[in-house]
Amino acid sequence: MKISIVKESGLLREGMLNILKGSSLNHSFHTYNSSNYNELLFEQLMSDIVIVDIDLDIDLFRLIHFYKEKNKKVIIWTSSLMNERLLDLFKLDLDGYFFNDMYKDELITAISTVINGGTYMHSKLAKVLLSDYIKVTSKKETKRPAGILSKREWEVLECLSKGMKNEEIGKSLFISNKTVNNHVSNILQKLKVNDRTNAVLKAFQNEWLTV
Repeated sequence: MKISIVKESGLLREGMLNILKGSSLNHSFHTYNSSNYNELLFEQLMSDIVIVDIDLDIDLFRLIHFYKEKNKKVIIWTSSLMNERLLDLFKLDLDGYFFNDMYKDELITAISTVINGGTYMHSKLAKVLLSDYIKVTSKKETKRPAGILSKREWEVLECLSKGMKNEEIGKSLFISNKTVNNHVSNILQKLKVNDRTNAVLKAFQNEWLTV
């Protein structure tokens, strides 16, 4: 599998590359920058996964749409929680949303999650996006698909969307904390997300919950 990083040369990019090459991920890693990223737009040179720094001066959405049309995986990377394009990028339902504040183990876990078909969003980005998404989204009805979560798990997810803690969820649904923990774990696994905030964010994104 070919994984490419589109980011200007520097300590952060080289550090990220060294971490990935030194990990147990048995894939080929390549780097590009704003001057040669166009090579990735040639079908014979494209990657299986592309990680793009959204702060670069490039035609970002052209690159993203090209890869999505080819059913390739796209991860965006940002150094700012205030980037005005984050919400638009979130609506594209990409495979990963990375932030500079990532440690070695988290980076490897994030890449592995995407490789295995999951979505990874850094917790800081998830909180910002969830807040922004709720502000600009007003849904008249939910569109819950059958077979993803059980009735009780949907109820727990609704409670999570209200910011309720496990103890509060237990009291509200008349179940034990242990049962709540089990339901939350099942929700994260079924939705292929890494934390509660990401679970709620995915639910709003897919119109499974209303504000």
